[in-house]
Amino acid sequence: MNKKANRRAFFICLLVGIMYLSVATGLPGKMTLARVSEERQAAPTSMGVAMTRVDPEASSPPEVSASAAGDQRAVAEWPKAPLPASGSQTARDDTGMIRQDDKSLEPGLFMSVPIVCYAIRKGLIERDGLIFVQKEGYNKGGCKKPIDILRDRDEQGLKALARIVDRKQSLDFLKKEGIVLKQDIDNENIILGVGYTVEKDMLVALYNKYVPEEYGTLFPFAARGMTMVKTGKGFGLTHTRGSRTPSHAAEEKEWMMPNLLNLPMRVAIEKLTVHTSRIKVRGSGTVVEQYPRPFERTRGETECIVYGRSAK
Repeated sequence: MNKKANRRAFFICLLVGIMYLSVATGLPGKMTLARVSEERQAAPTSMGVAMTRVDPEASSPPEVSASAAGDQRAVAEWPKAPLPASGSQTARDDTGMIRQDDKSLEPGLFMSVPIVCYAIRKGLIERDGLIFVQKEGYNKGGCKKPIDILRDRDEQGLKALARIVDRKQSLDFLKKEGIVLKQDIDNENIILGVGYTVEKDMLVALYNKYVPEEYGTLFPFAARGMTMVKTGKGFGLTHTRGSRTPSHAAEEKEWMMPNLLNLPMRVAIEKLTVHTSRIKVRGSGTVVEQYPRPFERTRGETECIVYGRSAK
């Protein structure tokens, strides 16, 4: 028994001595299976096992290159994803609104006409249906047809129409025509043309595409210092010269009918919009006839009719 115990103790002491000797000479560190790259730092432990520390900011593996005698091997590189372009100029800003410039304007009530005409065409609003319009004050209101709401420029009536037409339908309609608005805009503001701008050419294109001939009695349609006019060649947007404030006193004010003969149709309309909004245009080109006659005195919102050369 003593011989076996002594032999066992001898081998244990020999094994412990070999382990201490290997640690002292660094032998385990040379025999480690871990591969440490130049971009990673190795932290050897007391047992000689290398624990690699990876840089948290490194998002891609390092390039690995190898060379042999007489040739040069290709360098493997991790593919890089293309970066998004920055600073690119677009026609619209990040809110979806068209940028303001000399070719655009806040449409105001001009936008209400093509949207209502589109809604009627799609069956969202009945053409001859009656819309209840709530007025200010207790138990005040009345019913109007959509065309009467547009003719009277009735903002309360337009708000009532905005509650019938869904906001998404209004946004989709304008988007289809190239006018992209921010998604959180209220439908009332869309129809009233408040809080965004559109290019004038796009606005005129909406009129030419969606406003039918039967709504010709709405024109010329004046708002925000400009007038939408309809001629034989289509719609056009012109600047209104002077301003006219509708009021009871203005309705009673006397004015003289200007001489419009031989004037271009647009110039004639600009002269009339200073005095009245009830203007009817027949034909296009230069004015060959007018009613009332030149220099005739009249009052208030007198209905005026001008005839172009193509109407005769």
